[in-house]
Amino acid sequence: MLRRPRSYDPASIHPVPTNVPKLARSVSAYYTVESDNHSKARINLLKNPSYLGHYTSRVNRTYNEDRYYAGVLKLPVGSSLTSKYVRQKFTHHDRQVFNFAVFDGHGGSECSQFLQDHLAEYVENCDLSSGTALRDLYRKNVGGYWRAWGPELDRYVSRLTAVDDFQLRLPLSFLKADYEFSEKFERAGSTATSVYLYSDEESISANGDGTNLIGKTAAANDSEDAVDYSRTPKAFWDQDQVTTLVVAHVGDTRCILCDHHGNVHQLTTNHHPSTSVENTRLKRYATSFFTDSFGEERFGSFANTRAFGDFAAKAKGITAEPEIVECRIGDKRKIKSLSSTYPRHIKTFTGDEAFLVLMSDGVTEMISDQEVVDLVINTANKAGSGRGTPQDAAKEIVHYAAAVGGDDNATCMVIRLSGWGKWDTWYDRTAPRREEKLSSYSVRAPRRT
Repeated sequence: MLRRPRSYDPASIHPVPTNVPKLARSVSAYYTVESDNHSKARINLLKNPSYLGHYTSRVNRTYNEDRYYAGVLKLPVGSSLTSKYVRQKFTHHDRQVFNFAVFDGHGGSECSQFLQDHLAEYVENCDLSSGTALRDLYRKNVGGYWRAWGPELDRYVSRLTAVDDFQLRLPLSFLKADYEFSEKFERAGSTATSVYLYSDEESISANGDGTNLIGKTAAANDSEDAVDYSRTPKAFWDQDQVTTLVVAHVGDTRCILCDHHGNVHQLTTNHHPSTSVENTRLKRYATSFFTDSFGEERFGSFANTRAFGDFAAKAKGITAEPEIVECRIGDKRKIKSLSSTYPRHIKTFTGDEAFLVLMSDGVTEMISDQEVVDLVINTANKAGSGRGTPQDAAKEIVHYAAAVGGDDNATCMVIRLSGWGKWDTWYDRTAPRREEKLSSYSVRAPRRT
């Protein structure tokens, strides 16, 4: 039963969650590369600044409640819809899936720390048959909003494809993690944006008709044009391949993608009461809406309508159900030739995408998305003294957010993609705005003594 969690412990500023369920752990911070002669090497993602940048700062807050994560999950190739005939073609029945996430805690760091430590394990160990039991737990022990929750589960099942099971795996694992955290903690909560990337070299096409990602049928696998299923799947930063990108989003953290023209594509939308999707979802079940003195619509005392934790608001509809966006990125030529085979819900861009950026709202409230992109490319174009890496770019973004008046915890991850450095048509369109903001804040800011 979901009993009232223990209250916040005043003797401990940020108590660390204890007595959480022990999960089978194979999640790793290392990416394993296998060469043609079957020798293996392990790459520590967090210590690879040329491909992953990560930086966090408490800025002007006493404590930093933000957290971030980088790791590699082991997940099955295909899904329950993948035919037995196609499965027999796979040499690798599990795939390495890269996972990067930013968590923005509130009311303490208990929830964001729990997610950093355990959310990837929930995703990896998710029981896809547990949906009905999980729904019944929420209905019985949380009640309120969850008594009418049910069609959503059917929609998740209906979105399954023969390529992967993320459309069901992610909602179930997020909701289970939220339920088990909320059993033990009351006040803390966290928003989250988590991205998953894997190579499509061993995937069949998304329309489930037995064709693979280069447009050949399963019967054509013996031809020289067929996918080589015995190959070790590539990493998302490698050239000449297509990558699946899945974004799972809860709250007001953010994920943006930069294409090879230097243009921004926002892959997440803030879950605020004023957004049409959230307004419609909650007004079907709840009446806790009001307009504050700034004219912004709020839901009870909560600015975000989706979050982990926040136990007191669970029955009212504050949920950790992720909004999921699925994309195909990578080689421009392959993306163009395959775009007609993808189902409608899968997004494609221009190909040769340059990088992803994950941010907490301590960054996004101070910097526009285009400013973020321009800062990354500006930093990447600098030479000498170790400059120009995603790591340098992540630091630059957080420092700039603080320099223009940010006072919230700020976290940024910059993830290099296969089009890194191919932004020939880019120009720095926000340079004057950034200079103006820096000058304006330096005039307003009080002199420190």
